[in-house]
Amino acid sequence: MSAASGSRGSRNRPTVLLDRCVPEGIGRALNHFDIDYVTLADAYGADRAQNIDDVDWIKDSAGYGWIALTQNFKIPRVAHEADAIRDSGARVLCYHRANLTKEAKALILGRHMLAVRRVIDHRGAAFWRISTRNILRDI
Repeated sequence: MSAASGSRGSRNRPTVLLDRCVPEGIGRALNHFDIDYVTLADAYGADRAQNIDDVDWIKDSAGYGWIALTQNFKIPRVAHEADAIRDSGARVLCYHRANLTKEAKALILGRHMLAVRRVIDHRGAAFWRISTRNILRDI
């Protein structure tokens, strides 16, 4: 990771790592809830961010204490990616569908902000899928 990969604000605020498939506008929406964000491009540089393996950003997010946010709901079904979550203690939030608009993604996060706060406080490995109705834990 680059030297500039720390959170954008206070070290006391939680940080969410946005996977490349999550628009930066979602991060700006998180700022309204006192949650910082880092994009993969912030963390790894624009070129590497486009090709970084999921296992690498999963492990790195755990190492920095960040929550990862993705729309790749297949991660728990890919053995080496699920193992990366378990082995590193990563906490990953995932949208239940990949074809949501930026507005829908922001609304889902806002609707479940209390649950997202519990995710932030959670210790240990976990993978949650978030939808308009609920949050399901896969790992």
